[in-house]
Amino acid sequence: MNLPDVVSGQLPKQGRRVCVAFSGGLDSTVLLHLLRAIAAEHAAQLQAVHVHHGLNPKADDWAAHCEAVCASLGVPLHVARVVVSRDDPRGVESAARDARHAVLAAQDADWIALAHHRDDQAETVLMRLLRGAGVEGMAAMRALDPARRLWRPLLDVSRAELLACAQAEGWRWIEDDSNSDTSYARNHLRHAVVPALTAHWPGAATTLARAAAHFGDAAQLLAELAEQDIATVLPGTAGARSRLAALPEARARHVLRALLALHGERMPDTRHLQESLRQLVGVRAIRQVHGATALCAYRDAFWLEADMPATAGEHAGVWQGETQWPWCGGELAFSPANGPDALRIDPQQAFSIGLRRADDRLREHQGGPSRAFRQLAQERGVPPWWRDRLPVLRAADGKAVWIGAIGADAGARCEPGEAGWALDWRRPAGAGW
Repeated sequence: MNLPDVVSGQLPKQGRRVCVAFSGGLDSTVLLHLLRAIAAEHAAQLQAVHVHHGLNPKADDWAAHCEAVCASLGVPLHVARVVVSRDDPRGVESAARDARHAVLAAQDADWIALAHHRDDQAETVLMRLLRGAGVEGMAAMRALDPARRLWRPLLDVSRAELLACAQAEGWRWIEDDSNSDTSYARNHLRHAVVPALTAHWPGAATTLARAAAHFGDAAQLLAELAEQDIATVLPGTAGARSRLAALPEARARHVLRALLALHGERMPDTRHLQESLRQLVGVRAIRQVHGATALCAYRDAFWLEADMPATAGEHAGVWQGETQWPWCGGELAFSPANGPDALRIDPQQAFSIGLRRADDRLREHQGGPSRAFRQLAQERGVPPWWRDRLPVLRAADGKAVWIGAIGADAGARCEPGEAGWALDWRRPAGAGW
């Protein structure tokens, strides 16, 4: 196999600024040299990044080695030092991976070139199978991941081929002694499980990598189906909850997975996802937080919104004529106006903005009765979890003259032709009620 041809044949058509994730190990060493050999021919701008995790006593030596290799090749290198918690409840492997991914995502390049090969792909399939991953997870690593700018040109190449290439060229690389520590799950697979499999099925790595490609095709079809179902459900529109409930259960769960993925959230396991769906279609008012995103349903509406801060009153204070006032992920907009759509408020009269009180009431019509906040909130369809977060504009005597999402007190509205202020609460993006 001609490795330079393999790499050049997969070079993405869009974008020529390539950053190699360079650990200094065998795999990334081969990839760096191969890309350096073809860069000029393809007008590619090559750079590299080395993530210094600080977990191994030799970490400084490894960084120095990477600097020396890149200097000899004329490839700019950035050494990114990160702090990895050894007490992370998910384990040090996960913490280190997250830190590494954050560094890669921050690189100023069109593509991040990763040196994953066929054996890595086989291990990933086995790892995810043992974790009970779904079809998308079993697709494992993709050769090209445009959403994250990741490019893996060596996925069809075995580690043995990379080793033979490096030895033939006389390239030097780092041997990370932690790779032999079988207390790490992936190392156990690499050193104990995969050799046992290949002893009986010599082509096991190739077969597992091929299975990942099949899962990838199936995942693509499921993604297209999810797009169609999301377009049918249209979260945030009237009747969305009924339309979600009308889908077959497996498709409804897949819609939730797809929506959470669009918001960058980790996938909940099947048990939690089933419970989420049960509540979303069966409980009158529900708000479930997944990471930084909440799945919400109230009456016949269903939507996703950003998780709210612990308190909503952090911006409470006296209004002194500001035209913009931040509130709970959105903002209040004040603008000069005339007539009944405007409020008779004066910045000199100590109007304040804050949270609702238990005894808040509004008179919707001149001469009509005042009505309790709870009745008004129910009529306006305000979800229960938003009612204690609505902005309230008060007069100096503490009386509510305007409540976000509900409206103004009739006594505070201007007469025809009278100048005042229009007040609009621009709710946070994604609020679907």
